[in-house]
Amino acid sequence: MGEKQNILITGAASGIGRASALRMAKSHHVIVADRDGDGAGTVTSEIVAAGGTATAIAVDVSDGASVRAMKAQIESNIGPVLSAFFAAGIFIRGVTGEIPEADWDRMMDIHVKGTFLCCQAVIPDMIAANKGAIVNMSSDFAVMAVPGAAAYMAAKSAIYSLTKSIALEFAPQNIRANALGPGPIDTPILKSGRTEAEYAKAREAFAENLPIGRLGQPEEVAAVLDFLLSERSAYMTGQIIHPNGGQLMW
Repeated sequence: MGEKQNILITGAASGIGRASALRMAKSHHVIVADRDGDGAGTVTSEIVAAGGTATAIAVDVSDGASVRAMKAQIESNIGPVLSAFFAAGIFIRGVTGEIPEADWDRMMDIHVKGTFLCCQAVIPDMIAANKGAIVNMSSDFAVMAVPGAAAYMAAKSAIYSLTKSIALEFAPQNIRANALGPGPIDTPILKSGRTEAEYAKAREAFAENLPIGRLGQPEEVAAVLDFLLSERSAYMTGQIIHPNGGQLMW
């Protein structure tokens, strides 16, 4: 990915998505996509102020019509997308026996259906160019068990499986697909559902239990994304990479 490209990043208004947009915009045009259109606009303004180029698009990744409208806007105004990071996500706590059906559906719609729809949107450009790189946001929770996170774990596991399928199906077209599986990162999604006091205690607990002794920062995950979208990772596909402070070791 030496030449300047159009990079589509969803969930780009905050957290890891925002950090990734800011990093990738140092060398590429970033399409800052998020359900929070105002937030996407703010990140785009930050990029432009720093000397980069970006386009903000409001999109609901769980809605096929919204994703298709985003794709049409990109085709009309920007051009082909050959690199993409799909990071839109939410976290809703709940044990399996108590999760409301609506919460389960929302988790699956945003994480799994949303990732699927966005991958479908960019793959035709990549086939036409005979190259492409997709990175999907999974989690350590895709391969480990944590109480009270059943829907999130199931969704992130599905994303990893989808990523492997894409990697296998489109390798002949030189399209690579990998997943990021972060551990505890200091982002709004980690804080969600917690008061300030609860989050402070959670941060301390993570620091005590992680081998590295602290939460990760979004910029540290963005650095791994940069590698996965670049030619430096040209021999990697179908993998899940875990920037996690040692929470999970293989």
